[in-house]
Amino acid sequence: MATASQGDEKVLMVSKMTPRQVVARMENGSSVTFVDARSELHWSEAEWKITGAVRARVASLVQDATRVSRSRLVVVYGHDGHDLEVPRIAEALRGFGFNEVRILSGGFSAWSGLQFAVQPAHDAAA
Repeated sequence: MATASQGDEKVLMVSKMTPRQVVARMENGSSVTFVDARSELHWSEAEWKITGAVRARVASLVQDATRVSRSRLVVVYGHDGHDLEVPRIAEALRGFGFNEVRILSGGFSAWSGLQFAVQPAHDAAA
């Protein structure tokens, strides 16, 4: 985990992983939990999410985090690589004690563009 100084504060900085790197980790036996941190607008318009993803929002993150496994690699994603909430959620999860948190480079757009596994976004488990 990298840190950067802002004044007297240390700011957590979460590393990024490409979709192919995440899939390679999964193929090598790593368990992964995906956290869907898309904005409310992108989420409301979404038809799909990464298979098994847990929905998380800044406003309800303490509660949302209880559905995320601490023993897995946690990959947080947004719509594309530009969602402002994604780094905030990833850094908050690190602050909550999740050991391995990464941000998905390119977000859902990159993942689905490579035709990796997705499921309906608004099913009963969402």
